[in-house]
Amino acid sequence: MTTPQILTLIFTLRFFSCIGKPDNTATKITSALLDTQVMVSSSDTVKKLLVDDYPVKNKMLADRTSNNSSYKKQSGKVFSFDKVWFSNGPLKQTLVFELYTDYHRLAIYHFLDNDIPIDLIRRMDLHTEGGEIASDEQKLKDFNGFLQQTTPINSSYFTTKKGFSLGDPKQKAVKTYGNPDKQTITDGIEKLEWLFIGDASFDGKTSLKGKPLANHSFGHQILMYFRNGKLIAQVLHNDAP
Repeated sequence: MTTPQILTLIFTLRFFSCIGKPDNTATKITSALLDTQVMVSSSDTVKKLLVDDYPVKNKMLADRTSNNSSYKKQSGKVFSFDKVWFSNGPLKQTLVFELYTDYHRLAIYHFLDNDIPIDLIRRMDLHTEGGEIASDEQKLKDFNGFLQQTTPINSSYFTTKKGFSLGDPKQKAVKTYGNPDKQTITDGIEKLEWLFIGDASFDGKTSLKGKPLANHSFGHQILMYFRNGKLIAQVLHNDAP
């Protein structure tokens, strides 16, 4: 049954339940109309944004290392947990998937091996041996060691389902997602950020400011880094419950 049919049925039942009660019929009908309006404004009637992803299959994300359910990797004094690292030699690019339960892609990092934004490294959760978050200084020092521990995959996996590849122009991103919510320039790298409320967490009341809801998401963040107007890295973050 479609949403309009459900709403019609609800209103009809409420209307007839009011017949024979003249003292508060008008109040009940008004209440039914108000409730119907609230339901119409729920997340299933709002424009949705299909969250972008890479065509990497879940079976490629499986941890095949013996007794290594946390995907543990080490570089210097820094540890990577719950992340799968892929690379492509000819492209000189790396793709990192940070996983939650059931292969949920909590965050995806995609960057050029020879032009990695410092902000991207700082945002990635990397740890000390004791399990604490590593300092930015330590992460920057040891990060390149992880690039030597990647799994090579075909270049076709480095283009997103929406068709984004490193090297794309900034105009393509703005055309796809609209004007960014935040925009900064640091050390010659322009960072654009988009924030979308997820349909799984939308309360039906918060103003969306004309933006779509992220489909099947608890909240979606897109970070794109540009040098000279060309995409050099991006981070896709998709909140889990």
